[in-house]
Formats: sequence, C-alpha cells, structure tokens
Amino acid sequence: MADELGRRLVAAIDDNLGTQPSFRAAHAKGACFDAVFKPTPEAAALCAAPHLAGPEVPAVVRFSNASPRPDAADWAQDVGGMAVKFLLPDGRETDIVAINMPMFPVREPEDFIAFTRARRPDPRSGRPSTARVLGYALRHPESWRGILFAARRQRTVMAGRGEARYFGIHALRWIAGSGAQTHVRYELAPDAPERELSRAEARDRGRDFLNSELTGRLRQGPVGFTLEVQVAEPRDRTDDPTSPWPKTRRRVNVGRLEIRAPTADQDGGCERRVFDPTHLIEGIEPSDDRVLAARRDAYSVSIERRLAAGSEPSGRSGSA
Repeated sequence: MADELGRRLVAAIDDNLGTQPSFRAAHAKGACFDAVFKPTPEAAALCAAPHLAGPEVPAVVRFSNASPRPDAADWAQDVGGMAVKFLLPDGRETDIVAINMPMFPVREPEDFIAFTRARRPDPRSGRPSTARVLGYALRHPESWRGILFAARRQRTVMAGRGEARYFGIHALRWIAGSGAQTHVRYELAPDAPERELSRAEARDRGRDFLNSELTGRLRQGPVGFTLEVQVAEPRDRTDDPTSPWPKTRRRVNVGRLEIRAPTADQDGGCERRVFDPTHLIEGIEPSDDRVLAARRDAYSVSIERRLAAGSEPSGRSGSA
C-alpha cells in the first residue's frame, strides 16, 4: 500500500489538473513501441547491471504527453515523456523514465503539492495563472530554472517523438563489477536533429500528430537514440532534480536504442505496463533524491486506482 504522501501527491494532480481513474495520473496519453537495446563496452565498465553487460536485449518504449488528460492535443503539449522498459532474458525488467526537460521544478516532494496548486488552470484561459506560478517561484527560488525553461517553450512543440532529447532528471548510483561507484544521469539523444514546431504549425498537423508521425517514419526504417550518461564529479549534488549538472561533465555513450515498430497490443502490451524510475536492478541504486523516492509511492496510488477501474498493469508497482 502506498503511504500518505503518495496519496497526497496524486490528490494534488486530481484536484488541480484533473484525472480519469482508469488512466495514469500523469502522462495519461501515450503509445508504446517495440525496440532493442545494444550496450557499449563502456557501459559494462561503469556498471554491472545485466542489460549493460551483454548482447542486445528487447525493450518497450512508451512516448507520452505529461497531461493527465488522455485526450490532450499534441499541439498543446508542454512536456513530453519517454519511458524505456528493458526486458531481460530471465524475465526481469528495469526501467528508465525521462522527459524533454533537463530539470524538475521542485526539490522536495511536499513542494510538488504547492507547485501543482499554483499551476491550476484558469477557467477562462485554460492556462495556469502567471501570478500564482511566479508567487510560487518567489517562495521557492530553486524552481526558477524549471519554470523559465518551460516558459521559453510556450511557443513551440517538438516536431516529432524521435526529434527530441529526453533527460532522466534524477541521479542514480551505478556500481561496477569492481565495486567502484559512480553517480550518473541519463540522456536519450535522437539520431535525427532536434527540431521544434510553432504551436500554430503543430495545430495544423492535428491533435494526435506525434504518434502518427513516428509510426509513419518507422515504415521507412528504425528510429534510433543514443543512451548517454552524464557522470557526476564529487562536488555535484545528487539529491536535487531542480539543478542540472554542468554541461562540461563527462558523458559516456552506454548504448543504442533502436525503435522498430508500434507495439501490436496497445492495451495489454502498453497501457497495462508499469514504468517506474525506481524499478532498478543489481548494479543500479537510487540516489538520495527525495523526489525520486516519493515517485514510487505516488505511482502505487495511480496503479491502485487503475486496478479498481479494471485496468490491470503488468510488472511491479509504479507508472509513468
């Protein structure tokens, strides 16, 4: 059972942004694609996790819009998600959950509740009140990076799911076979150039153009991403998702993710799956990031509701 904080986090989304019980509390609109992942030798040198040590493994990738509305228009999207589930030969799974922002707007789980209240849409405009969001930022100066990053994107939308870079905003501890430990953050870099559209251009493409565009592109061949890790230095904070590490930090190419086709069963093969950034495997441990720890319980609340509504997820507790 999820703890009280998890219930309060999901309730904040319910009360201020609106949800539907049979869907994920956030990132409700999404689609899954079958993929394969092939690690590099550099990955095995840094981490003893089994999916980083050997031949390629199958994976499922879910692209999503951050909105809790399953009917959200793609041209209205603020944040896009990319979740990856690695399917190991022995039946085990491990996940990456990433967004197309390099930071999160809150440092503490409790702050997410106040921030979500500040983002409650105005009934007339359908957009959050600028005054409320700025008021929150003045009380929580660590949120400025994320709020300003999002504000700069108000005029644009990603041109395609495979034309955006996605960031795993939380630090994780990688443990090598030798026992050496390294803190890393994930980035998924597309093979294609990163590209954005104006909101007007995106509107002309239709409410659901992003998944349709990716499906059409896959008819011409696979869509690829490089999985990179940014490696922390000793002075870098590992508990603060509001603060990206400097761009000068070392980056290591740890594998190639190749998306090949839409998942045939978008219900049982996708929406009943669970994607959770704390769903880890030996060789990978959570950092001291408190938002990361709180996500497990919040996802469990979302799953309990989906179960009660008749949608039975596969995998362990959590969702994206």
